Formats: sequence, C-alpha cells, structure tokens
Amino acid sequence: MIPQLSQHPDIDLAGLHAKSQKRASTLAEIRAAFEDVGYFYAANFGPSQASVDAVFAEARRFHALDDEHKRTALQLGGGSQRGWIPLGTEPAYEAGTIARCESFDLAMELPGESSTEFGGLGANLWPTALPGFHDTVYGWYLAARAAARQLFVAFAEMYGLPADTFAKYESERSSSMMRLLRYPPNEGNTAENIVGISAHTDYEAFTLMSQTAPGLELLTRNHEWIEPPVFEDRFIVIVGDMLERLTNGQLRATRHRVNDTDWERFSLILFNAFDADAVIAPLPAFVSDENPSRFDPTTQVGHINAEVSTAVANII
Repeated sequence: MIPQLSQHPDIDLAGLHAKSQKRASTLAEIRAAFEDVGYFYAANFGPSQASVDAVFAEARRFHALDDEHKRTALQLGGGSQRGWIPLGTEPAYEAGTIARCESFDLAMELPGESSTEFGGLGANLWPTALPGFHDTVYGWYLAARAAARQLFVAFAEMYGLPADTFAKYESERSSSMMRLLRYPPNEGNTAENIVGISAHTDYEAFTLMSQTAPGLELLTRNHEWIEPPVFEDRFIVIVGDMLERLTNGQLRATRHRVNDTDWERFSLILFNAFDADAVIAPLPAFVSDENPSRFDPTTQVGHINAEVSTAVANII
C-alpha cells in the first residue's frame, strides 16, 4: 500500500507569505499539528527542491570517500563538533544501545570562536577531496537558516505573541547544526541493541528533517510510535527541548528514533537552536496558577553540552 500524505499533517508554508486570512489559517494549522500530533510535513519551506537534491548528492559524494579522505575533515582533540563523525562514535541516547550511523556536521562559520562544548561555536572542517562540496552544502545551510527564522516568527504569532518572542533568542551565533547522516545497510549483521540512532528528543528549538528511505520513527502526542513515510518534496518539522521549555510544556519535544535497516539511508537534518549563551526559561505567557513553571532556567549550550555528555558516556 502506498503511504498517503493525507494521513499526516501536511502544511504548505507558502501560506505564511500570503495575505492575513491565509496566514492566520496556516498558523492555526501549525499549532494544531504540534499540539495534537507533534509534527507536520512542510511544503515550500524555503530553499528549492533542486538545492535539497544537490545537498543529498554531495552527502553521497562525501560518504562514498574512503576513510583516509574523510579523515581530512575529522576533528582531533577538543572543540565544537564539526566535520566527519565516523561510525561507532555517535552518542548512545539510550544506555546500552549502539548507533550505526556516520555523519558530516557543520554550523555557522565563526572561526574567531573556540569552544570545547558540544553546542559551542567555531569553524567548520571541510573535506579536501570534494571540489564544490563547501559551496553547495554551506550555501544551503545559510539559505535554510534564513527560512527557518520565519518559522520562529510563525511559532510566536500562532500564540498571539509578538513576532520576535522566540526569534530574539537566536542570531548568527546560534548553536544551529546541520547534519548529513548516512545509515549503512546492516547486511544481516545486527542485534537487539543495535539501532540507527536511539530514541531521544532534540536539544534545540525545532528540527527540519528530510530522508531518502524509511527508518525514522516519531512518538506522537498520543504516545504511539509511527513511521512517517518518505516524501522527497517535504520536510518533517518537529519540536525540540527549547520550545518545550519556553512554552512551559504547551509544545512538547518530539521523541524520535531511527531503526537499523537492511537498506542504506541518508538524511538531511537542520537543528534550529538559540544562541549558545541564551538563557531559556518558561515565558510568562505560558505560566499560570494552573500551570506553574515546570523548568529551571538553562542556557542553550549548557543544555546541549549536558545532554550530549551523558549520551557520550553511554557509548559501549
């Protein structure tokens, strides 16, 4: 049976750029999808489909390199996470699990910054053997981040809040990471504790996800694990920890995981974060006598660093 997009929240984000009535209905759709289900498919997010296809092509080029060439983009020693993340080094977000994936990670180019924290700022690392890789991949990252800023505005306005309510926490210094993930086929070599990536919520504000093949699973607001089908012209949008904290649980971070599969799978992930030093705590608009504050203040980088450090310690 061919999966039907109509079975899932499907929102054309072009409506955010329309006149007031259409924009209002689009905002209502986004709010309902997040609060009732926990995710939605986004059409017309921003960057063209051709540019998305080009990034996936570059991901395949990178992951087809031998390890010697990938190692030119391997970070040695301390510093913020950038470049090649080899097989066997992905954190175990659930103790006892082993993740079978590799990635190429990047964020905003800030060579004047230096940090030993996982969510810290710094310079990217680029493979030396792939002409054009940097321009295509980093160009898409910048375009996608610009488009994502419009979603920060939308998420505020869907609650009747000032447009900059969430956006004021982020700038070009945000801890927003992009990942080009590859999940190799297991070729029958698997075990109960081997996963693609174990279940977790994302530590940032919200995430945009695209995949080339099934494998991703999401936990809905009804506490049901579902496998969202692949639609190449859509991004899946999920809530992260920081929006859950700011909205005092009105929005809930979407728990998700990736299965270890018989087939090769690539995914393009954009984590939209707040500035590393932004202090995040429930906003007054979401706190009341009936719903008192549920979260202590934290910084974006402090939250990322604490959570990833715990997950790294779980690696078998």
